Amino acid sequence: MKKYKVLKLLSPLFVLLLILPLFGFSKEYEVIRVIDGDTIVINYRGKYEKVRLLCVNTPESVHPVEKRNTSMGKVASNYTKKKLQGKNVRLEFESRRTRGKYGRLLAYVFVGGRNFNLELVEFGLSPYYTKYGKSEKYDRDFIVAEKFARKKRLNIWEDQAFSVKYGLYSTEG
Repeated sequence: MKKYKVLKLLSPLFVLLLILPLFGFSKEYEVIRVIDGDTIVINYRGKYEKVRLLCVNTPESVHPVEKRNTSMGKVASNYTKKKLQGKNVRLEFESRRTRGKYGRLLAYVFVGGRNFNLELVEFGLSPYYTKYGKSEKYDRDFIVAEKFARKKRLNIWEDQAFSVKYGLYSTEG
């Protein structure tokens, strides 16, 4: 009789664990390739899909117009490769849309439970990019991360001339 009670208590948990992936919770995808600092390719539901990281815009590293590529873009691209290449990541989407105008998935990428998009801003590899809107979920976190990177003059914030040239520098804090 005790076995039956234990099974009765555990069965809802097993059902929950089985259906969570159907709703996109905790599903992980393998990173097949890193294109640059803010774009990756993953195995998404059996096919390769490009993912553009939300709220970040790292300097160029693979632009077809060679003079647009920068050494800081290569730093950002190498950092993303080091952190994501071959790893399993979890995606989190904003409520307004999941794909951009080029058909890429638009997402926050989590690796090891950490928001990688936020990490790029925190380490000064990207500004908090709000051209297409502020983060619905992490706006405050991005603001704090960018202020930290700017105050510490990390990477893109290290050289004011670089920041001005690429439209990153403003007189705001």
